[in-house]
Amino acid sequence: MRKFLLLIALMVCATGVAQQFKRVYFFDNFTDALVLYKTGQKYTLKMNYDANNQVMLYMQGDVMMELTNPYQVDTIYIAERKMVYRESRFCEVVHVNNNKEVLIGWQIKQTYGGRTGAFGLPTQAQVIKLRAVDLIGPEYGHNMNAGMEVSQYDARSADLEVWKQKNNNTYFINIGDRIYGLRTLKDVYKTFPEHKDKIKAYVKENKLDMMHTNRALKLMDYLLNNL
Repeated sequence: MRKFLLLIALMVCATGVAQQFKRVYFFDNFTDALVLYKTGQKYTLKMNYDANNQVMLYMQGDVMMELTNPYQVDTIYIAERKMVYRESRFCEVVHVNNNKEVLIGWQIKQTYGGRTGAFGLPTQAQVIKLRAVDLIGPEYGHNMNAGMEVSQYDARSADLEVWKQKNNNTYFINIGDRIYGLRTLKDVYKTFPEHKDKIKAYVKENKLDMMHTNRALKLMDYLLNNL
């Protein structure tokens, strides 16, 4: 009973949570997950991650719940991924060369560029958010499709919808016992001004950016192992 009451205290109905913001489901479906609390308690739940609103969701029967008091969570294992609560958000733990650790604070949006008409030009533009799945490339253990343009056929109007996924991720790395949160190349250059020139050269040589997860992880790998 005590464990049950604790679990209820840590959950809140998510029906109205983030209702004003579209959800981006990280996984195709709510997936079996093992939740480990710092108290030593553990639960197996059907979970998914909303990568737009950056909240962990959980199904209790037919009711969607949001995991609250996340700072009490030690680790969540879901679909062969490891999630921890750091820097006021859930982050995925990824290891690069020399077993160095990168925390990915996922935030995914999808830009809708409108339907292409008879001449192939978008007819409208708006921004919506959709789910994101398997966004890390094989070099780091998963498939990669973030940052790519996707076309979707709309049978009702015989138009072609144009979509673009957009990463707004923050990457956390630990160098010299200090944690750095990096979201853009500008953040990287500003954070490490004394290494700016050689970092810029590496970025140019390897055609890196922070919009594609694999390329961002390659840059984090370089920073962790060369600074």
